Amino acid sequence: MRKLFYYIVILACSSAVYASEGLGIISDEDFKKVGVSQENIENAKIMVDKVSINYQMLLLEKKQLELEVNKYVLEGPEANLEKIDAIFDKIGLIETNILKNRIRSQIQMQKYISQEQYLKARDLAIKRLNSGK
Repeated sequence: MRKLFYYIVILACSSAVYASEGLGIISDEDFKKVGVSQENIENAKIMVDKVSINYQMLLLEKKQLELEVNKYVLEGPEANLEKIDAIFDKIGLIETNILKNRIRSQIQMQKYISQEQYLKARDLAIKRLNSGK
């Protein structure tokens, strides 16, 4: 389960870095060498983009709520305790949704690129990058 979690975290984080050539350090060519079809590569890129955008939106919402808490604290935490508690409940829901979305995106990603294919492609990419040094 831990490997599976790292797999999706790596893919989600790589979305910010990836170019049209691949996902993170792994190029389309690396994926093709391990048997991933071009269609699945493109579908994985689209999915990673959607996941990344959704994650960023949830983080922005969470930051907005945290700013609201700070405002209430500055105005007097005792007088605004109920409002602060309600905001913390909303923040908890956002964090829960982030975790749920990670698992769902992991399951979705494996429809396009299996964990084995990803690990093999990653090894190829690492070898390719190290050979350039």
